[in-house]
Amino acid sequence: MQTRIHHDSAALVAHIAATFAAYSREGRPVHIALSGGSTPKALYQALAAAPWRDKIAWHNLHLWWGDERCVPPADSESNYGEAARTLLDHVPVPPENIHRMRGEDDPAAERARYAADLAAHLPDGRLDWTILGIGEDGHTASLFPGATDYATIASVAVAEHPTSGQTRLTLTAPLIARSKHISYLAVGAGKADILRAIADGGDYPAARIHAEHGNTEYHTDRAAAARLP
Repeated sequence: MQTRIHHDSAALVAHIAATFAAYSREGRPVHIALSGGSTPKALYQALAAAPWRDKIAWHNLHLWWGDERCVPPADSESNYGEAARTLLDHVPVPPENIHRMRGEDDPAAERARYAADLAAHLPDGRLDWTILGIGEDGHTASLFPGATDYATIASVAVAEHPTSGQTRLTLTAPLIARSKHISYLAVGAGKADILRAIADGGDYPAARIHAEHGNTEYHTDRAAAARLP
């Protein structure tokens, strides 16, 4: 478990923002999968403001989503909607480079459409960078403990939240594992127990899904890392 412990959430966000800037300056299309949640929201707000907004070559970035709730973009629970309000409405990403999951559409049809879009843009099936959160139950994207297929040949799946029953779309574990670079983000004392469980070898999606031929990092603040060995 490769862990980088940052002083606080602001330092973590600055590090991830700097990675965005570095990728954008590689002079090629870079495919990045985004996440929902409180830490990514802070990241999006930082990216949309100076200095990062002006350091990033936005035209080189293709933005994808790790998962999405099956709700319209205007819904407060929409991951795309959150990213649009906090980031995309404020930076010059070409519209054709924004690959959102259409949570308002029929889930099965959207699963197939999104899989086709991924295949069209990623002939080798590999995202450059996938940014993921970690739930207190060890889930990541919408891949939940006891309900994750680690061997599927599909790239996108329809999932159901185990408690609320909410329908979601998600990248699959094998598709994420083909990423060249995976960054898990975990901030706050509420993530300390699950990070310790992951470090101890617990059987959670956020523990099992690593880049098969790339680099996987767990970025935390000091509060989230408090129980790490």
